[in-house]
Amino acid sequence: MKPSKANENCWLYGKHTCMSALRNKNRRCIELLVTENFYRECEKEIRQCADSKGIKAQLVENKIFNDILPKGVNHQGIALKVAPIFHSLNIEEVAESSGDSSTIVILDQITDTHNIGSILRTSACFNIDALVLPHHHSPSENASIAKAASGALDIVPLIYVTNIVKTMESLKKIGYWCYGFDCNAKENIDEIKNFGKKRVIIFGSEEKGMRRLVKESCDYLLKIPMSNVINSLNVSNAAAIGLYSIHIKAKITAN
Repeated sequence: MKPSKANENCWLYGKHTCMSALRNKNRRCIELLVTENFYRECEKEIRQCADSKGIKAQLVENKIFNDILPKGVNHQGIALKVAPIFHSLNIEEVAESSGDSSTIVILDQITDTHNIGSILRTSACFNIDALVLPHHHSPSENASIAKAASGALDIVPLIYVTNIVKTMESLKKIGYWCYGFDCNAKENIDEIKNFGKKRVIIFGSEEKGMRRLVKESCDYLLKIPMSNVINSLNVSNAAAIGLYSIHIKAKITAN
């Protein structure tokens, strides 16, 4: 179940995204471009981080960013060329090293890079041990995910697996319970008082939800209670609400 996505370098952009990558000891950084204004504002930090990676900051004009980055992005005066950070650990190794309490998030049929990045950011807020995507039909690590994650891509391991159902079954064997979010579920998240010490949380896309076999592999199906005016949420919003609720209940249970 080790990740096997294409191993292509990419340009990251934006202050939080690039600085987080520079601080990450596991991230290989190749080239750093900054505007003179950005360098003046952050010279000490830029030099320290760049030196630790064995690279030097290159001062460039804004037009250079227009040549290498997607049109119209807010680069904030910094761009960093990096190698993908695909963690060499597989998901079972992450789970086994996570300690007594652990939460892993799995995304099924979610392809929007902004949603994935936003969920990564939420995952970092709530100490999620890993974010798991299926190898097929999922975007590779890229600048759009990194920008939406605002540095979280270098905090929460993003792991690709061949088969989500087999991954769920493997995690169950080492003590995890699987909770899937489904707008048609009978049980509200509020009704679960104890999520256990080891949890896998699965989110499907807003349009399609989870695939049938993934849904059938869940120990529990849950929904977020809401008014009848709207019957679904954007998946990144649903993930934020769901993970916050689970995080709070896990803290109460631990005490």
